[in-house]
Amino acid sequence: MTRSNPTRRSFLQSSALAGAAAITVPATAKAATPRARGGNGKVCVVLFQRGGSDFLNLYAPVGDPNYAVKRPTIGVLPPGSPAGTVGLAMTPIFAMHPNMPGIHAAFTAPNSRCAVVHAVGYQPPNRSHFVSQDLYETGMMLNTTGDGWINRHLQVTTSPTNAPVRALALSGALPRALYGAYPCYNVASTQDLVFAGSAAERQLLEAVVENTVTTGMPTTLRNAYQGGVDAFGLIDLFAPLSPTTYAPANGAVYPTSTLGKGLKEIAEVIKAGLGIEFFTVDQGGWDHHHNLVSNVAPLATDLNNAITAFFQDLGALASEVVLVAMSEFGREVQQNGSNGTDHGVGGAMLVMGGQVQGGAVRGVWPTLANNALDSGRFLAASNDFRDVLREVLMNHMGGTDANVVFPGRVYQPIGVV
Repeated sequence: MTRSNPTRRSFLQSSALAGAAAITVPATAKAATPRARGGNGKVCVVLFQRGGSDFLNLYAPVGDPNYAVKRPTIGVLPPGSPAGTVGLAMTPIFAMHPNMPGIHAAFTAPNSRCAVVHAVGYQPPNRSHFVSQDLYETGMMLNTTGDGWINRHLQVTTSPTNAPVRALALSGALPRALYGAYPCYNVASTQDLVFAGSAAERQLLEAVVENTVTTGMPTTLRNAYQGGVDAFGLIDLFAPLSPTTYAPANGAVYPTSTLGKGLKEIAEVIKAGLGIEFFTVDQGGWDHHHNLVSNVAPLATDLNNAITAFFQDLGALASEVVLVAMSEFGREVQQNGSNGTDHGVGGAMLVMGGQVQGGAVRGVWPTLANNALDSGRFLAASNDFRDVLREVLMNHMGGTDANVVFPGRVYQPIGVV
C-alpha cells in the first residue's frame, strides 16, 4: 500500500519479513487541519478510462445529422437499423453502444439513477495523455503542480466516522487525484491488506516494532519504523475482509478483468462499513487510433459488466454510492484512414448511483456541425468536468469548499446530482 506523498518503503516491506503486507507509509505526510464541514457517510467511486475513450461511440449522437457523415464505417447506427453496430436508444439524439445493455437498462429504468454528461472537458484543451490526465486529476489548469482534487476535498472536510482511511485507490501506484497533504492510500489488491502470516509471526513483528529505540536513528530508518507502526494499524482496520472467499450478493457476476476485480474488491470494502469515502480504479486500453469498432467492443463489454455487477452486488447500498466514470479527453469526430480516431477534446462522464438525476444526457450539447467544432475537428468541451465533480461533492458527499477544491473555476450548474 502507498500513502500520499510517498517518500520511502515501509518497515514491513524493507525488512522482507514473510507473511507481511506490502505497505508504503511516509511519516512526513501530515494531514492538514480539516474544517468542520461535509462528510455524511456516502461513498464516491472514480473510474478513470485511461487512454482517451471514444465517447462518440459509447454514447453516440446518432440523431445529429453530421455523425454518420463523419463516421461512415465506424459509427454506431441508429436504433432499428437492420445490421451493424446498432445503438441502444437513450434519447432522440443519443444511443448507447450495444455492448452496454446493463448500463442502458439502468439509464432507461423508472426513477433512473444513471446519467451521462456529454461534451465534457476544460478550456484551453490539451490533447496530451499525460497533461490532460494530470489536469483531470488535479482539477486545476495548466502549469500547476497542485494536490489532487480528492485530496484537497479531504483537507477541508471531516470524516463522519473518524475513519483512519478516507480514500483508497485500487491500483499499483497512487493516482494523482489522491496526492497531497491528507493521507491517502493505494493497494494493488485488497488481498495485500490481509496479514498472511501466523499469530506467532504477527507477535514477533509487533515486538520488533514496539521495542525498537528510535532515539538517534537516521531519518530514513525512523520513517521505516513509523511505517511498521502504521502498517499494523491498517492491517487491523482491514481485518474483516476476506477477498479470496468473498461472495457477491444478489447474483452479481463480475468479469475476471482488472476492472471487474477492482470493483468487486471495492464493493466488499464498502459493505464492510470501514468508513472509506473515496475509491479510485482504472480501466486502461482506450487509446484506439485504429480499428475502433473491434477495439471498443470488448472494452465496452468489460465496462458494462463490471459496473452492472458492482451495483447489483451493492443492492440497497447503491443509494449511498455514486460512481463517476471519465477519461482524459474524447476522440476526433472524423474517422481516420485506419478506421480509428485520434485524440480529441470533448469527452463524456457516466454518473451512476446515489440520487443522480438519471435517464437523461445532461449538459449543453454543442452539436457536430462544422462551425460548432473545436478547431473544426473536435467535439467542443461545452461542459466543464469540474462542475460535475463539484455537484457530486456538494450534493452527494455532504459538501465541500469548492474554492479550495476547484480554485478559479466559476461554477456552471449541470444538474446531474
